[in-house]
Amino acid sequence: MRSVNKHPEWHNQPLRLSEEERDNPRVIIEQFFESYHLQEVREILWNWMVEIVSSSRSIAQEGRQRNDHIYFYEKIETLVEAVFLINQRSDLI
Repeated sequence: MRSVNKHPEWHNQPLRLSEEERDNPRVIIEQFFESYHLQEVREILWNWMVEIVSSSRSIAQEGRQRNDHIYFYEKIETLVEAVFLINQRSDLI
């Protein structure tokens, strides 16, 4: 399934989630952290960010674009850490 869809009705709707996953998104969180440890996610995100910012093939040529990608990276890492804690705490309940 495509991640990008130009149809206006889909702009703020999940594109990858099945109906079952939309009904219970917790399953996705559990599957994600069964597949990846938090440190692995950090390393993958960091490697992506370095490639975007420093590669000669980079999609971020302008300084502003690089800053935007760094900001997005930081927000995604923070989001992953928050979801990690939610997942850990729900295991305790």
